Amino acid sequence: MQSVGIFVKNLTSGGAEKQAVLLARTLSKEVKTHFIVFNADKVHEKYLTRLKEDSNISIALFSGGHISRFNQLVRYIRTNRIDILFSYLAAANLYACLVGKLTHTKVYTGLRNVDLPWKKRLVDRLLTNHFATGTIVNCFTGKQNFVRHGFAESRLTVIPNGFENIQPYKPRTQANVVRVITVGRFHPQKDYDTALRVFAEIHRKNKKTAYDIIGYGEEEEFIMNRVKELGLEASCRIFINPDNIPELLDSADIYLSTSLIEGTSNSIMEAMNASLPIVATNVGDNSYLIEEGVNGYLLPIKDVEGIATKLTALVDDINLRQQMGKESLARLTRNYSVEAFRNNYMKILIQES
Repeated sequence: MQSVGIFVKNLTSGGAEKQAVLLARTLSKEVKTHFIVFNADKVHEKYLTRLKEDSNISIALFSGGHISRFNQLVRYIRTNRIDILFSYLAAANLYACLVGKLTHTKVYTGLRNVDLPWKKRLVDRLLTNHFATGTIVNCFTGKQNFVRHGFAESRLTVIPNGFENIQPYKPRTQANVVRVITVGRFHPQKDYDTALRVFAEIHRKNKKTAYDIIGYGEEEEFIMNRVKELGLEASCRIFINPDNIPELLDSADIYLSTSLIEGTSNSIMEAMNASLPIVATNVGDNSYLIEEGVNGYLLPIKDVEGIATKLTALVDDINLRQQMGKESLARLTRNYSVEAFRNNYMKILIQES
């Protein structure tokens, strides 16, 4: 039986880390699986708990200085005779390729967005083209972009994010207040300024609307200040990294995403799982998640007027919200199931066996 390692630098609350945990839980049914965290000081307990629920997953958490942790990684790979190592994000990709050369382990690095800052892109291009066995990209638009930037196309494989525990359809009833929701890191990439300007526009026309913003990150203060500047304190709720995101999605009516850059958006997939219609910017693989006019709408970035128009159409029509929400769930089930996710990775393992 093959021995597979899944390697992350940190196990904090992010989309890449969530997919790494899902991959471990998925592959553990097929192969001997190890989940390896380079920095034990940055571990989110909810993800660690998910890993510990599966007794087939061996967990390794490394502590100490960088050199000490790297040496621990090398020893762990050798001792457990790991055949293939899947890594996530730039720093982990670098460590994985170095240890792969020392231990003769096959390494598949991971690119988890449609693009990267230029320094990280240069490092990952070097690793993909000259050191890694292959690289997994989580979105089709990402692959196209990386090829344009000199990544070897033959070394890039697209495996979209998988979605675990797809729920039954959740119809909404007419509520006194129509609730819009956004989930995502508080980062400039998510363009919360546009999202708040859009909501301010629809709330000006219809006071029976509310907006929930869920996330964490460097723009927390900026978002709170913009809520005040736009006079939205009474209609906006801000949740900092809560543990009840599924419940908040279930209590919402429409999902809004104004990102400037995306890969395959975990947050949009979670909204689809909650049977929500989606209004989003046409970036990354959003066009694979959202079919225009079927389960939502796609708009250009920063198009406040256009986004507000589509959002207003959904606010004003519960039947449209229900119809599109049902289509969101159906689309998620068809294209992003755990079974499809597992099969894509198993193809690589069979190829390398």
